[in-house]
Amino acid sequence: MALLEISVTPVGTGQTSMSQFVTDAVRLAEKEGFTYHLSPTSTVFEGNVDELFELARDIHTQALKSGSDRVITNIKIEDREDKPLNIDSQINEVKTELGS
Repeated sequence: MALLEISVTPVGTGQTSMSQFVTDAVRLAEKEGFTYHLSPTSTVFEGNVDELFELARDIHTQALKSGSDRVITNIKIEDREDKPLNIDSQINEVKTELGS
């Protein structure tokens, strides 16, 4: 499994809020069955790397169709072959190191 971190910046919407674009992206991902984790500046999804690339494209395209004149999308993919990878294990590993 791979992780996709994505941040979409809609430009030319006439408003400063981006929450509707995040909500639309999460609804799209939920419809496809992706596990995700929200953060204040991006969203992380886990899944098959090919499906994650498709999801990133769909989120980007959806933002354009939702009233943006321009969209800037940043993505980061983490993929491992030496051991399983998922959102919870990444977070729990750091919490363990912190002693919490």
